[in-house]
Amino acid sequence: MLRNVDYSDPNYDDSSSSGYNTSLILTSIAFTTYLIARFAESHNRLNYESRFVRIVSGLLRLFANLHTKNGDIEITNTEGQILAIGPHRTGFVDADVVTSKMIGTPPRFFATDAYNSIPGVASFMKMAKAIPVAANPIKISGEQSSNAGALELASKALSENGCVALFPQGNFSRIGQEPPRVYEGAARLALKNKAPIRVIRLDGFWSIQNPIIPVSIRNNSYYRAFFTALHMNNVRVTACCVIDFHLKPENDVLSYEQKIDEICAQLYAYFRHTDDLTPKQIDVVKREITDKTHLTIWKNKVKQCDLEKQLAITKKEGSQLSVPTLRAMTMRL
Repeated sequence: MLRNVDYSDPNYDDSSSSGYNTSLILTSIAFTTYLIARFAESHNRLNYESRFVRIVSGLLRLFANLHTKNGDIEITNTEGQILAIGPHRTGFVDADVVTSKMIGTPPRFFATDAYNSIPGVASFMKMAKAIPVAANPIKISGEQSSNAGALELASKALSENGCVALFPQGNFSRIGQEPPRVYEGAARLALKNKAPIRVIRLDGFWSIQNPIIPVSIRNNSYYRAFFTALHMNNVRVTACCVIDFHLKPENDVLSYEQKIDEICAQLYAYFRHTDDLTPKQIDVVKREITDKTHLTIWKNKVKQCDLEKQLAITKKEGSQLSVPTLRAMTMRL
């Protein structure tokens, strides 16, 4: 409580009173901040070493409760496992919701460096021990990509009984567009480290479904990455399956390429549907995998992507040839 003072008193010291009031306000702010920090830390359920990170994790869990259904599932016993999450619809909300469902070992997320130019993003990713992935990888030697280091960091985390989380599709699943293919990183990581893959599907993103917001905005990368967190969501987290056939001795007869294809095909089966799926529809996906329909769907997707890639290369080569060709024609004229 502030002191009652007589401002008409000639002995009144204004600087002394102002200093007292300022110190009282600062003490109140510090005490309130401490209480909030303690409250947030009490809601953290992950074993982070840093207390500051535990506090931030607790705050994010409280924030995630605004975007997800409470009490649907809990993700536990993730040591030495890979979490494959999809379809990849947003940046912040996807990761926050999944993390809020976890107990124990904190996940090491693969995170793109595409937004590192935004102040605070890179430092936050480092604080959360995210595994950086180059948005525009380059070839550093032969066929090796500059992102090979990301797989090495992930392998190291798994060898230390950690948990690695990633979005196998890499790119956002956009409205009105073909679903992104599944990249081989998750499969290669699983085979190299003999680790199981837990497949987690996310549905219920009102921020993506809201018809009032123009599609051009809902498909925008920055809206997906950050501003979907400002929109209410009701995300449902579904633990679809555990891919572990590659750990069973009877499947040793399969070649490395066959195992890669099978893992990617199963992941694509669960993530190719960009509209929300009900639990019954997810069961249909499981039947597709049982009767091997998923392999046909995946092979067709790979062919489609290969054709699109080849077409892009042809167009690029054509544009490069057009300038010198026009110059030559001009010289002849």
